[in-house]
Amino acid sequence: MSRTGALQFAITTAVLALCGATAQAQQVGTASAVNPAATANLKTITIGQSIAHKERIQTKSSGSVQLLFLDKTSMTIGPNSDLTIDEYVYDPSANTGKLAATLSKGALRFVGGQISHNGDAEIKTASALIGIRGGVMITDGKGGIYAGYGRMTVQSGGQTVTLGAGEFTQTQSGGPPTPPGLPPPGFVQRQIALFQSATGQSGGARPGAASAANIAAAEHRATGSPDGLVAGSGAPPTPTPPTIIGQINAIATAFTQSIQTSSQATALQEIAQDRPTGGNNNPPTDNNGQPPPIDNSPRPSTTLTGYVGGLDVVNLNPNRPITGTAAINLDAANDRVQGNLDIYAYDPANPFTQLAHSIHALLQFGSTGSTGPANSGYSDYNNFYANIPDNSTVNNKAVTGVLVSANGVAANQVVTRAIPNLTACQCDYTRWGFWAVSAANGNATPDEALIGTWVAGRPVGSVSDVPTTGEAIIYNGHVVANINSAGFVAGGFSNTVNFGARTGQVNVTNLDNTNYSGTVNFNQDPRNFGGTINSTNINSDGRTMALQGSFFQGPNSPVGEMGGSVAISSTKDNYLGSGIFAASRR
Repeated sequence: MSRTGALQFAITTAVLALCGATAQAQQVGTASAVNPAATANLKTITIGQSIAHKERIQTKSSGSVQLLFLDKTSMTIGPNSDLTIDEYVYDPSANTGKLAATLSKGALRFVGGQISHNGDAEIKTASALIGIRGGVMITDGKGGIYAGYGRMTVQSGGQTVTLGAGEFTQTQSGGPPTPPGLPPPGFVQRQIALFQSATGQSGGARPGAASAANIAAAEHRATGSPDGLVAGSGAPPTPTPPTIIGQINAIATAFTQSIQTSSQATALQEIAQDRPTGGNNNPPTDNNGQPPPIDNSPRPSTTLTGYVGGLDVVNLNPNRPITGTAAINLDAANDRVQGNLDIYAYDPANPFTQLAHSIHALLQFGSTGSTGPANSGYSDYNNFYANIPDNSTVNNKAVTGVLVSANGVAANQVVTRAIPNLTACQCDYTRWGFWAVSAANGNATPDEALIGTWVAGRPVGSVSDVPTTGEAIIYNGHVVANINSAGFVAGGFSNTVNFGARTGQVNVTNLDNTNYSGTVNFNQDPRNFGGTINSTNINSDGRTMALQGSFFQGPNSPVGEMGGSVAISSTKDNYLGSGIFAASRR
């Protein structure tokens, strides 16, 4: 079982443990977050409480509930809502089943688990019947229905429409749904805010166990401003493709929900194990009272360094690749994370060379230490996130954003749905993830978004740690890139290193249906390497991939892992992409 699968299994097991070793047939899930004034069959709900088949859940004006089902489906029920679980059947051995619920009134956010992957999840509202396939759905209780991710059908008034990622329809009792389109301005932000815990509320978890991630606004509109966060004043305005808006909305929605679900699942585990939340305030020391050189605990305090890739979307047209460096600081004593990205736009014709008129953007997500707002959460080495602090400005633009690890359950919704063909690096120390930022230039409506990936590892101590002999040392892992015509895509990565010759033979497979192969060379500092590899596709699409990367420490070797950034382009069309790779020695 993969690490991700093991973590998912562990959380499911924790949920089941709360329900007793021999779960009753009628039990379908657990209340993973509860704020006041919420009842199940007129009894007050508490966190960890079992939720049964035919359960009716009602909330008042200050109440909200998040339900975590056995198949990992999550439902967040907003204030003044009334929901009944009509049917729930799940076979964990086959990952199949059926879920049906009725929302008589109020707001609901649905994030599909295993059952919805087969299209067997239905939500009935006062005005519509919603069929959900592998998606994120939000309804406001007033007939508005939004598809944050996946696909869904909406039936109303004898007619049916199909929604894709980022699309919205309005329904009314007895009338047909409106044609799919963009959501009304502010719709997604208002609903996300509605599902957050209010001031003073914790979702029923111990203090610090459940953190709400209020991330980048998901509704992006073009304003015609030519100024970009990293582009300077030389970038022309471009149109606003609805598919890109949908991608941004989907990622933002999935980030928010998956972080919350992971935080609540952590709280459930703590309750089941009767252990407190908090960092290790007494880290291990050696015989001399000094910290060990590497903290191998499940929640180490450490700094990882690495690379960034992504697209700068000026006026929401993905035509400007970006790169840069990343530093991720994990603070176990204070349950905090701080991510620092130094990014810039580069010239596709000369990868990793800063574009004319481009300026660096220094982005800080979260914070470390014990003072000020945390704006972050550190569950363990696989699950963490950080937000850009409120009221932040970068290069005279107001910015909001989020950075998350993609190694654990917290980003599973993004990883498994956005890039289902990913076989991730089995790295022990190196970590990677996603980041997204929106920026507004002089008004409240975001006019720019930056979306990408990061990778960071434990740096090699010195040049002498890099071997000078050894042939055919193989590193295997993955590449994830944001492509201007395809969104996030993934492919296999291998680098066969010859330490004596100071070279590596790199092969990338099935990245957006393209294979690449070529040689990279060590830099003067042999801890780093780079080069350009070419597409090997028969149709000669003219695609190339430039790489820059570094060796990272592994558990058994000072150069046991590696990571870096990739810059993808084509000599035959406007195909562009930017991302990261991660690999470990096997």
